[in-house]
Amino acid sequence: MERIVCVIPARYGSERLPGKVLYEIKGKTVLQHVYERAKKIKYFSKIIIATDDERVKSAAEKFGAEAVITPKFCRTGSDRVAEVVKDMDVEIAVNIQADEPFLPKEAVEKPLLLLLKDKSLNVATSAVKIRKKEELYDPNIVKVVLDKDNFALYFSRSLIPFPRIYFSDDKLPYLKNVVFYKHIGVYIFRKDFLMEFSKMETSFLEKIEKLEQLRIMENGYKIKVVVIKKDSPSVDTIQDIKRLRNE
Repeated sequence: MERIVCVIPARYGSERLPGKVLYEIKGKTVLQHVYERAKKIKYFSKIIIATDDERVKSAAEKFGAEAVITPKFCRTGSDRVAEVVKDMDVEIAVNIQADEPFLPKEAVEKPLLLLLKDKSLNVATSAVKIRKKEELYDPNIVKVVLDKDNFALYFSRSLIPFPRIYFSDDKLPYLKNVVFYKHIGVYIFRKDFLMEFSKMETSFLEKIEKLEQLRIMENGYKIKVVVIKKDSPSVDTIQDIKRLRNE
């Protein structure tokens, strides 16, 4: 088995909800929920929480996690992962975003196993079918469209594809003529490619959409997407925290 390291980038200064990873849901912080989900995945040789803030590092160490301080200049979560693994002897780096407290195992394991099997892949991620009307129009929910081989064509905060045909957004689970996919916050990188990614300039579309994965595609590389069945609700606002506390 190749040496696989999981890094959970956990920046304190979120634009929409500062310190969101330290909010509690059912007695545990969002960050602890994410860490415990990662612990259930058997393939990792190490799990590291990477942050730019001592408050996050202290909170992580309290529940037994290894945590490191990374520079504040890291542009994105994946750049922060690259900073952590650059001097490590690893083959694959797994970036699990710190704001999805109920991440299903399949969201990580399925794209990881694909990367292990297919040496031609540089990066893989997960998506799930959108089943809720409000998620279609929420800019915090990142949508992805796929080609016939399940490589990403584009990621956007807008509704893609945009249906010119009539469709009922109240009956999303039953639609057959158009399907919408939500991106899950996981990236599985080959280390060599991750280091190359971290040296690329911030790309035009990446700046516009604030989506790091577009840097990969704008530079001519492909992202393999695995469609999974279980959803992974993310925390972007205080309303998300309140909703997840009540579920």
